[in-house]
Amino acid sequence: MKRWITTGVALLGLTFGETKAADPPKVIPEAEQGEGVSLTVYNQNFVIVKERRKLELVKGRGVIKFKDVASTILPDTVQFGTLRDPGIARVVEQNYEFDLVGANKLLEKYIDRDIAIVTQDGETIKGKLLSFDDSQLMLKTDTGIDLLPRIGNVKDVQFSALPGGLLTRPTLVWKLDSKNTGAELVKVAYRANEMSWRVDYRARLNQAGDRLSLAGWVTVTNNTGTSYRNAQVKLMAGDVNTINTNPIVPTSGPPPNPNSGGSGGGPAFVEKTFSDYHLYEMQRKTDLLDRETKQIELMDIDGVTFDKKYVTGTQYRNKVAVVVEFENDEKKTPGLGIPLPKGPIRLFQVDKDGELEFIGQDSIDHTPRHEKLRLSVGNAFDIVAERKLVQLTQMGDVSEQEWEIRLRNHTNKLVKIEVIEKIHGRTGWKLLKQSHQFVPHDVDTLIFPAEVKADSETIVNYRVRYSPIAVP
Repeated sequence: MKRWITTGVALLGLTFGETKAADPPKVIPEAEQGEGVSLTVYNQNFVIVKERRKLELVKGRGVIKFKDVASTILPDTVQFGTLRDPGIARVVEQNYEFDLVGANKLLEKYIDRDIAIVTQDGETIKGKLLSFDDSQLMLKTDTGIDLLPRIGNVKDVQFSALPGGLLTRPTLVWKLDSKNTGAELVKVAYRANEMSWRVDYRARLNQAGDRLSLAGWVTVTNNTGTSYRNAQVKLMAGDVNTINTNPIVPTSGPPPNPNSGGSGGGPAFVEKTFSDYHLYEMQRKTDLLDRETKQIELMDIDGVTFDKKYVTGTQYRNKVAVVVEFENDEKKTPGLGIPLPKGPIRLFQVDKDGELEFIGQDSIDHTPRHEKLRLSVGNAFDIVAERKLVQLTQMGDVSEQEWEIRLRNHTNKLVKIEVIEKIHGRTGWKLLKQSHQFVPHDVDTLIFPAEVKADSETIVNYRVRYSPIAVP
């Protein structure tokens, strides 16, 4: 059963998946949508910000300040355009001002100006600020020159006014050429770093060990230096190639539909193929505050059938690994068959008391639909492997190796084990003998399936000959 999650308050309950066929939403031109912001977050720790905002333009050349941009903005990626009357204004010069107001910045502006110092004991000292550093202030007062210790002495510094030119928020300052005077809806797009998203999965195995529930949570972290309220959010899954200079930032594209989403019963995330990547679009708007980590429930699917396998071989160092394997296929499990973004996955299993116990952790890469997921849980306690080289023979350019893998099962049930053996497949090789039929995996790997009965031992052995490949 696939569980659809309705809107929460602190945590936004969301799912994604294949949606039923429906009439396409009416596309509203951006010029008619009014002010708003949309974010496309990449899992490479950056975001593309596209914001529509009304600005008061003045005919001719003037200065416009576009406040509240990210402090991690890449200024060379900024794009500007007017929406209702394209081409009515253009940027001829741009400055990104990020030297924000602070205590020392204010003091610097007040050199040779009057200030008032309130000390810890309540005394007020007025005078002209001559200089300052982190430890003291130098004032010219009516009685002479005073050196006032800052640490443990100064309670408050009082200024007559905020000097011009100081900013309280990161700001883009433009010299703008405009053909008209009045309010105009503009669109600004830029790339900013320090916003990321990831998916954490949780697999819950039932007590019988034949079904699991798969849940996924999106975690979005905003460290861009600004907050985005009522934002349309998209998550881009895939490894996008970027360079350090001149990233491409789109200024237009399919506008978000403000009538979609909401707190109804439909899916809140819709997945769609975009170029060679996958885009997960939130169907309603949300707030992403600065220095906030927001968790969003993405999916919760029950009844996933899986195979539990035991694996050993060349790279396992006499350990027998426990592997859980299932297909991302909607025909086998309703609700699956969707592209799964990469992320860690934690596995739990229900014990006899009905409690969930942690049994292991792995991670998955971006997984397309109809592909198999293979999760390594850990090493089996009661199943042992002992691998050794029985014989090595060298005859000129020809060599022979005989390997023996002893599998001991100390459980009370039959187990199936895959013995994965690495060979020199790019040379001339031939199996001279084998105790079990092998399955070719790739040019350098053979897999020997073996069964081991309860409280018994099975021996897998093979002899391989390597010889030079004749070059024509």
